[in-house]
Amino acid sequence: MERVDCLIRGGIVLTIDDDGSLWEPGYVAVRGGIIIETGVFDPSVEARLCPKEVLDATGCVIMPGLINCHTHAAMTLFRGLADDMPLMKWLQEHIFPAEKKLKEEWVYWGTKLACAEMIMAGTTCFCDMYLFEQAVARAADEAGMRAIIGEVLYDFLSPNYGPLENGLGFTDALIREWKYHPRIRAVVEPHAVYTCSPDTLRQCLDLAEKHDVPMIVHLSETEDEVMECLKRYGRRPVQHLAHLGLLSPRLIAAHCVELDERDISALARNGVTVVHNPESNLKLGSGIAPVSELL
Repeated sequence: MERVDCLIRGGIVLTIDDDGSLWEPGYVAVRGGIIIETGVFDPSVEARLCPKEVLDATGCVIMPGLINCHTHAAMTLFRGLADDMPLMKWLQEHIFPAEKKLKEEWVYWGTKLACAEMIMAGTTCFCDMYLFEQAVARAADEAGMRAIIGEVLYDFLSPNYGPLENGLGFTDALIREWKYHPRIRAVVEPHAVYTCSPDTLRQCLDLAEKHDVPMIVHLSETEDEVMECLKRYGRRPVQHLAHLGLLSPRLIAAHCVELDERDISALARNGVTVVHNPESNLKLGSGIAPVSELL
C-alpha cells in the first residue's frame, strides 16, 4: 500500500513532458503537495495507492496549471474605470490618479478576486507588478497559488512607500521576507523607461544582482513610448536598456509590441525573456507583439 493524499483519475492527462506523453484514461497521484506518480488508470491503481481523496476527472483534461506571466492582479478593482483610450491617456488621466488613493486592504481583496478568477480558468501561477505587494503575496499564499511578486518602482511618489529610495528599501525587505517561501518569490520591478530614469534603472539592476533575482520591466509597449525614448535619450527603448547594461537573462520584458529587427536581435542575443500581453494590448489599442519573429 502506497497511501496518497489525492488521486485524480479518469481524465486525459497531458504531461507536457519532452515526449508529449498523454494518458487516456489517466491519473495523477499527489502526496504532500507533490505529484508522485502519473500514468494510465485502471482500478488496480486506486487499490494500490489507497487515496484519502479521489477526484473523478472523467470528461476533463488533467494538465499542469497555466501561468500568467504579467499581471497587475489587484486592478480587478478598476474594471470599467476607463476604456477605449490609448495607454498614456489611460494611465495619466485615470489609473495613476486612482492609484494615489489605494490602500493595502483594497489591494489584498482585489488580488483575492483575481486569484479566484485565475484558479477558475486553470491558472495556478502568476507574475505580478503592482503596489502594496506584501498584500498581493499574502493573498496569493492564502489562495494556494504560486506567484512572483514585485513592488512597482518609479521616480514619482508611491502611495505605498513614498519616494524611490524607500521603494528600493521596501523591495529589498520584500525579497528577504519571501526568500524561503515554497511558492512565493519577490523580485525587482521598475515600471518602464518613461517613468524610471537611467539612474533608477541601474539601481534596480544592482538590487536584482545583489539578491540574484529577476528584474521585470514594461518595454516598448507603444509607439508613443518609442518616440518619447528616442526624443529623450536618442535610442529606442530596447537599445536604451542595452546601453545601460540591463539586457541579460535576468531581465523579463513585458509587452514588447513595438520592436524592430535590431531590437529583436538584441533581446535574443542577450537571453531576455519576453512576455506578450495580447488582451491588454488590444484593450488599449497598443498593437500586437511580433511573436512569430521573436520565436
